[in-house]
Amino acid sequence: METIYPYVHIIHLILAIIFIGYVFSDLAVISTLKNKFDKDTQKKIDQTLGKRSFKIFPLALLFLLLTGGMMLSRYMNSDVGFFDTNLQKILMLKIGFVLIIVAGVVLNLYAKMTKSKKSNFMEFHFHKLVIVLGLFIVIAAKWMFIA
Repeated sequence: METIYPYVHIIHLILAIIFIGYVFSDLAVISTLKNKFDKDTQKKIDQTLGKRSFKIFPLALLFLLLTGGMMLSRYMNSDVGFFDTNLQKILMLKIGFVLIIVAGVVLNLYAKMTKSKKSNFMEFHFHKLVIVLGLFIVIAAKWMFIA
């Protein structure tokens, strides 16, 4: 693992930028832009972006989880422990934030696949939550190595 760790780390960072960047652009640009159009055009925009994001968003998250898991094994395992150091405790906090995002994405995918209605929170506020949790994850990632 030590030999591939730097490559996995770079892939993980690139995927995180893509993932959080998409959410940010949806919140800051796309949602603002959609409000400038009539309902029909808004629906077309949603459908067009939805097809693309349905392919990119879950895949980016899946590979983020895989690369994160690979890196996790360096800092948490049966040899070095799980809650023994501050780094490990902060890493567990990060994992908690990630699991909230994963649960939301899974719920959204389930709603999309079953063609059921999303809750109001998931429809209008989930991306805001993802941005906040993403910020906390980034801060925790830096904090792990200085605490």
